[in-house]
Amino acid sequence: MAINYLDKFKGTLLGVAIGDTLGAPFEGELRSIIHSNFTNFEEFIKSNKKLFNTYTDDTQLTLHTAEALIKGAGYDIDYLINAYIKWLDDPPIGPGYGCLSSIRKLNYGVPWQEAASDSGGNGTAMRVAPIGLFFSKDLEKLKSMAIESSQITHSHPAASAGALVVARSVAYLIERPSSERIDADDFFNAIISPILNSEDEIWEEFIGILRKVQSSINASTLESGLIKFSQAGVKAPYFIESYLGKAFVHPYTLSTVACAIFVFMKKQRSFKECIYALSTAGGDSDTIGAIGGALAGAYFGRNEIPNELIDLIKNKRKILKICEDLYTRFKEIYLK
Repeated sequence: MAINYLDKFKGTLLGVAIGDTLGAPFEGELRSIIHSNFTNFEEFIKSNKKLFNTYTDDTQLTLHTAEALIKGAGYDIDYLINAYIKWLDDPPIGPGYGCLSSIRKLNYGVPWQEAASDSGGNGTAMRVAPIGLFFSKDLEKLKSMAIESSQITHSHPAASAGALVVARSVAYLIERPSSERIDADDFFNAIISPILNSEDEIWEEFIGILRKVQSSINASTLESGLIKFSQAGVKAPYFIESYLGKAFVHPYTLSTVACAIFVFMKKQRSFKECIYALSTAGGDSDTIGAIGGALAGAYFGRNEIPNELIDLIKNKRKILKICEDLYTRFKEIYLK
């Protein structure tokens, strides 16, 4: 079955924006508190559209990453840095400290090697989907570009590992038709392969976390899995004791990415079901929505995303134009 790459490109970036938009009003809340507001999330959205009026920095930086790839006809670190500096004029919506402080330094002329913060936050995994799309046919370049794009703002190895796994997940999923259920063993082997044989302790720890996610897909309920992985890999003093045994997705990269993958793998029946579960997962809900939305969009494609969800997105025409331009560049290089 021939893959409609343009449909998949649109699905991925729209998925980021939808998950981000739906999750933004719930950021910082426990899953149990979020779900106490409704019995039917779809009806809640229809009755409270003013709540879902914007995406956040997750989508903004994803779009800037895509624009840098378009202008550079692929990856060029100077285009990427300039695109992130341009984000400061958007202005940023709900930015994380790691991204904002690093990009402000870049704006002041600090070299990126010195500007990056030692943050293991999820700010690079949330924006990396365009790299997964563009380099899906060149996995060696995908690996190097995902890592370097992360290190521009986050020097911590957890951030690089999370960005790499998300990019590889997107690349894997755009090659799979949604009519075929994903083979979990094949999927996890594929997304773990780029972080194998590393001497970094955190990368090795992440492999262990992802293998636990893999073994929990059929063994755990959605809520129990979210509780299990909400603070996966988080160490003191960042571990939140009061949320132990509760679903509250931590902004640490390994936790967020693990939860996004777990929810996506549990909810493969439809884009709508998947994105609703992601955006109401609790904790860093906009970012798990954005990361998981990229995965769901890459798998289902734009044609399987309900129009009523696309209509929620701010600047949807601009996003679709970016998707088309990114696909055109991709086609010029990889689909000759």
